[in-house]
Amino acid sequence: MVKKLEAFPLKTGTRQGCPLSPLLFNIVLEVLARAISQEKEIKGIQLGKEEVKLSLFADDMIVYLENPIVSTQNLLKLISNFSKVSGYKINVQKSQAFLYTNNRQTESQIMNELPFTIASKRIKYLGIQLTRDVKDLFKENYKPLLSEIKEDTNKWKNTPCSWIGRINIVKMAILPKHQHVLTHRWVRTYE
Repeated sequence: MVKKLEAFPLKTGTRQGCPLSPLLFNIVLEVLARAISQEKEIKGIQLGKEEVKLSLFADDMIVYLENPIVSTQNLLKLISNFSKVSGYKINVQKSQAFLYTNNRQTESQIMNELPFTIASKRIKYLGIQLTRDVKDLFKENYKPLLSEIKEDTNKWKNTPCSWIGRINIVKMAILPKHQHVLTHRWVRTYE
């Protein structure tokens, strides 16, 4: 027979800046992520043989839904139940939905159900512009990056420094921007 544990009152939380805080948050968020992944009524998108429902990075979550009308209702219900148990609330003002369907009627039905802002052409996730049309990924991500790199090189080229100094400038100021965009599989896959 399993003993039932008694509830205990929380008298204090973690302080702002406490290194334990993000770890606790990630543990709680992992419960939600697993619940979404295991929910049969939430259909993810098919990438090859794998069904993908969500991606997480720190406190950013992106959810990919197939059959959005049914999946959205089930997702919102699951999040609502999770909120009741955990006290975790989604910031509706910071959350966006990005609909990718060819059916305007479906889109308008989903728009009426979602409490989030609806992005019509693009959405920014982890610094990458995700576009409605796959062929626009290059234009939205690489072109601004190239112009930014040109600006940076023009800014730094007249700086009096050694070759080692110039190499370090490229390594610290220019390459990280380029590497960030190139490491995302959405941009690499669809260019």
